[in-house]
Amino acid sequence: MIKYCFNDKSVSFKLADLAYTKKLPVNFQISKKFTQIKSTILAIGLVEPILVFIDQTDSSVKVLDGHLRVEALKDLGEDKVNCLISTTYDTYTPNKKVNRITIIQIQRMLKEAVRVGVPVEMLCTALNISVESLKSNLSVLKGICPEVIDLFNDKDIPINTFRTLKKMVPLRQIECANLMVKFENYSTLFSESLYHSSSSEFLIEQPKKKSDSKLANRKAIERLEKEMAQVHFDTQKIRESYGSNSLKLTIIISHIKKLLENPKVFHWLLRNKSDYLNELTNISDIDKLT
Repeated sequence: MIKYCFNDKSVSFKLADLAYTKKLPVNFQISKKFTQIKSTILAIGLVEPILVFIDQTDSSVKVLDGHLRVEALKDLGEDKVNCLISTTYDTYTPNKKVNRITIIQIQRMLKEAVRVGVPVEMLCTALNISVESLKSNLSVLKGICPEVIDLFNDKDIPINTFRTLKKMVPLRQIECANLMVKFENYSTLFSESLYHSSSSEFLIEQPKKKSDSKLANRKAIERLEKEMAQVHFDTQKIRESYGSNSLKLTIIISHIKKLLENPKVFHWLLRNKSDYLNELTNISDIDKLT
């Protein structure tokens, strides 16, 4: 039997009635993400509804996902918003139920939008970017061979990694892409180390020659190889311990929240250990292990 995590219809709530489940970052109003959200809402409206949970104990409506969208709507003078109601109070899982789009998928969507006739000005306004930035986004995959695009289709790849790959011939692009997939490392640093370790016949443009270019390149390659090996080693250690650490963190946060929900414990900490209370509150607001 399939268990639904959300109700199938959205419900409108007053923004003033929504209770936050986490603290927003300091100066979030000037962040790029917040500015882009406001621009998108102004241009085309709210794209993704707010995810909320109705707490039956006090009839409060708690925001599980969409805190910045709520603040953006308030700044724009709105008083109501459509919300999806979650069947469980779990602030850890909503984002896991969302498939984040990659840069390749974004680029395809932008191209399709331009193809069907969406004005470039509207796209720039909605994304809060300049026309030059939009053109740059549209040309991200220009010069990248189709095999690499297929390999990276569902991967989160930095733009600069694509720019480095463009300096190589298609065959070398495929080799480097397979190495990145194998080591699960798509960083710009790794791509540059692969570029510098490539033979000249695999490069589209030959690097400018200098009197000590060979020695300098050799040292650069050795340094990058060491950094790459260290990054891979650190990644393996994090991967091995991430699951258990994440579980421990979830359990600890759950216990802390239960303690803070106890009025006697809360008031004792407030009177006797206010510094402890602040630290425990900060821990209870952690969304995930980063």
